[in-house]
Amino acid sequence: MRPTSILLTLLVAANLTAAPNIEVLSELTERPGNPAVGPDGTVYFSMHPFDAPEYKVMKLEDGIGKPFPNRALSNSLSAVIGIQADALGRVWILDIGSAEQSAKLLAWDTVTDQLHKVIYLPQEALVANSFAQDFALDEKRGQAYIADMSRGGMIDASEPAIIVVDLNTGQTRRLLESHPFLQAQADQFMVVEGKIATFTDPDGHTQPLQLGLNPIAIDAQNEWVYFSTIHPGTLYRIPAKLLADKQANEATLIAGIEHFADKPTSDGIAADGTGRIYITNLDKNAISIADSSGTRIWVQDERFIWPDGVDVAPDGSVVATINQLNRAAPFNGGKDGQTPPYLIVRIRE
Repeated sequence: MRPTSILLTLLVAANLTAAPNIEVLSELTERPGNPAVGPDGTVYFSMHPFDAPEYKVMKLEDGIGKPFPNRALSNSLSAVIGIQADALGRVWILDIGSAEQSAKLLAWDTVTDQLHKVIYLPQEALVANSFAQDFALDEKRGQAYIADMSRGGMIDASEPAIIVVDLNTGQTRRLLESHPFLQAQADQFMVVEGKIATFTDPDGHTQPLQLGLNPIAIDAQNEWVYFSTIHPGTLYRIPAKLLADKQANEATLIAGIEHFADKPTSDGIAADGTGRIYITNLDKNAISIADSSGTRIWVQDERFIWPDGVDVAPDGSVVATINQLNRAAPFNGGKDGQTPPYLIVRIRE
């Protein structure tokens, strides 16, 4: 074989195994929460409640975050992590709520630039320490599946559940509360930057974090809802039509849950239309992929300190937020160890 042919072969082989490309879309001085990419490619993101931000939801413009949909509404929300964009250009925002405000799901229509809908979550759908922090949007059936992790105080009672919201009627149902599928197991620990993640309360008492249901996502076909705890263990899935079925009892729901893959410590997941589930990998400063062949690291970078949320853009790229949550004082032995900037990145193969 000629030297030029050898070189060409090596270049082709290298390209086939090349690492995904990482593009930094924004460097932030305040901690982002989750991202959502609209049908036109616009990136929206929540601001993490840990820092009591003035504006709770932002829109990325030329690398700069601007209050979304406007300063008044963004400021009026109590606390937001979960955010999703639908195919019609509506941005759905999950307001966690507070002592002063009810938890709610609202949608802003970016086409008409108007409020589309507000659905308040009734008290019977919540528990005393509810932490409704993320959700999946079932556009085929007009449903939202909310992951209520509970344990809003991080070390109080753990009563996680999936809250199903009918986006047409506003009817809500609380499902599978405290089921073992939704609970962190006693031998599962979150490990981030080589250390077991802990929580330090205002009195200085520190203990390992044990957090239940958190990541949740639905595939592009609106057929399967994927969910797990933050802790390493199992990524489960359940048919979306089963969650949406108002007649399905708990036994039927449990029978429909499947083990999909093993997973690392993860705070966010997103599903595409090819069977891939993108999983933030807190253990390895990485984002992993789970599919029918198993789970593997997709992209790893020393800057990925607590990759929090992920979303799949219309062009197939993946947008992720990196927010160093483990270095915030409550998760870092009471000491503030964070070093901005925090990042919003786009990853392409």
